[in-house]
Amino acid sequence: MTAPARVGVAGAGYWGANLVRACGELGVLHAVADPDPQRLAAVRAAHPGVLATPDYSALLDAVDAVVIAAPAAEHAALALEAIRHRRHVFVEKPLALTLADARRVADAADAAGVTAFVGHVLLYHPAVRALLEAARSGAVGDVTHVRSRRLNLGKIRTHEDVWWSFAPHDVALCLALLGPGVIGASGSLQHARGAAVADFAYADLTFTGGRSAHVEVSWLDPNRSARLDAFGTRGVLTFEDSRAGATLVRRVYDASAPVPVAGPPEAIAFEAGEPLRLELEAFLACVAGGPRAPTSARAAVDVVAILEAVSAAARPPAVAEQAVA
Repeated sequence: MTAPARVGVAGAGYWGANLVRACGELGVLHAVADPDPQRLAAVRAAHPGVLATPDYSALLDAVDAVVIAAPAAEHAALALEAIRHRRHVFVEKPLALTLADARRVADAADAAGVTAFVGHVLLYHPAVRALLEAARSGAVGDVTHVRSRRLNLGKIRTHEDVWWSFAPHDVALCLALLGPGVIGASGSLQHARGAAVADFAYADLTFTGGRSAHVEVSWLDPNRSARLDAFGTRGVLTFEDSRAGATLVRRVYDASAPVPVAGPPEAIAFEAGEPLRLELEAFLACVAGGPRAPTSARAAVDVVAILEAVSAAARPPAVAEQAVA
């Protein structure tokens, strides 16, 4: 029987601490690297015997696979260094902040023969898995439009705007529902605080075959909301996630009505499970020789391509005002 991979986590901050905890629960945590002494002390207290070091190179020497939870601006460089050491890599979303860097990571992993996996954790949510299964089985006919909204208050970043921080989840799910055939992207980025990074983002994507998607994200909205509607030719699937839990509902159009009328909501059951743990289990299965995951770096390149296209299409208000003047 093959021994489980020895995993190291690079970054023990807000989200990295969750990855450290989950890797510990799975029995694969061997090292943690972080420049913050207090975070390392917390790791040592919670996980005796695990290497806790400020030196990323020391982590690479001690493990078979690396989970990268550092700031997004460091993702590509840390992933490429791990790949040069022939280490499998799990990179938190977004894979990189440019399409060129995302392609470099995917190409390097393929050339080295190692797994490169990206943390699009929403695709491992049990309710989302049930949503995708229902959509693919024709539960609401052919899905022609997706509308996704992710709003929250806080978690403001300084190196990437809300579009790059929040929207990778939504874009990845839009691609899972509609496929990779994006032929157009437009968007708007709004800087409500006067900061260098945008606080609100709105994007519209056009797919082949007349299909489309709309995404809205913000980290300044006190009304927390995470909802996705998949509109089909025969009904709508709605996924909502809140502090109270997740729900998945189907409403079917009444074909006998002269105008579309949605029938009563039908709850769709799904298995319980922590998305983060399920995601890490999928990564470990890849490392052990399983098939490439749907959240591979190669698949994540498509996500970054859309993120970059929307960013390029969006113009900050100040630029638009200057153009009018």
